[in-house]
Amino acid sequence: MSTIDTIVRELEKIPEPLQLSVLEFIRSFPISASPDSKPPIELPPRILGLNRGAMKMKADFDEPLPDEFWLGEE
Repeated sequence: MSTIDTIVRELEKIPEPLQLSVLEFIRSFPISASPDSKPPIELPPRILGLNRGAMKMKADFDEPLPDEFWLGEE
């Protein structure tokens, strides 16, 4: 059974007002959401090390967090 057949069978089970809501929802999809509309964008390869040194890890990074953090206290 295809996906379309499954969708139709499920739609037949619900009342018409809900079917109309589903129809409105489907029509709200942009045309570009169709997989055939355009090929996927191919991103350039990532270049490692461009932001080397931009962030510093604190010395206590691996230490357990205090109870105040988990309890939302200040």
